[in-house]
Amino acid sequence: MSRHAKPSNELLGQDSSAKTVTPSRTGAQSIERAMGLVNLVARHHDQGISLQALVKLSGLDRTTAWRMLGSLQGTGLVERDESSGLYTLGTQATAWGAASLGQAAWVRQCQSAMKTLARLSGDNVFLVLRMGDYSHCLHLEQGQHAVPSFRQTVGETRLLGLGVASIAMLALLDDAAIQAHHARHAAQYALEGVAQAQLQRWVQSTRQRGHAYRSTAGIAAVGLHWHVGQTAMAALSIGASRSRLPLGRAAELSVLMRSHFPLLPLPL
Repeated sequence: MSRHAKPSNELLGQDSSAKTVTPSRTGAQSIERAMGLVNLVARHHDQGISLQALVKLSGLDRTTAWRMLGSLQGTGLVERDESSGLYTLGTQATAWGAASLGQAAWVRQCQSAMKTLARLSGDNVFLVLRMGDYSHCLHLEQGQHAVPSFRQTVGETRLLGLGVASIAMLALLDDAAIQAHHARHAAQYALEGVAQAQLQRWVQSTRQRGHAYRSTAGIAAVGLHWHVGQTAMAALSIGASRSRLPLGRAAELSVLMRSHFPLLPLPL
């Protein structure tokens, strides 16, 4: 061998493919771990989550988690509150979420099933997304018995619990989280005439029935939630005049919704 020649991988006892595969896999693992942290932060965005909790839930060592979170802060995907030390989603994550709403990807995915439900029920089918303590109405498909005023709800953002779809999503939280949610927005709930005990009764009846149902001011609706990915939550609801949607029909419509929208969970 020439003194200027480099020894081959075979002479060194190394796999000739190692240098091309290992860096790529290492990079992929880093991305997976970082996005795992983002997902954990997203799940606990409302109250924030500590570094200690992230280390425990992710299985990463403290140094690795701290370093990755620093990088994620630099990209704007997460933020750290200086006083509490808790992590929440950052401005870039918010911007991505807003952009996805503008593209209405979920509307395209759900529209066919919503049209079918509107045709079969004859009523009005809503697609609603949870946004923290609020719900946002993304889309409406109207059936034969359209209610013109329902069009005004598309694009609205309302406090969780002030609509049947958002009650369906709120019922997934434990009682302590619901109490904390009501306390955070006590003034707004007071304006709506919704006491904590009333909100808890709506949640409890939703859990018992397997679907949310509300009837007020001549309008009634039934709602079901589903999980989107690891962090997001959405709901479908069907609304109509109270005369068309009594409590008994709500159970029939919940079965219809599940049969044409397989993402909806089966009743317990």
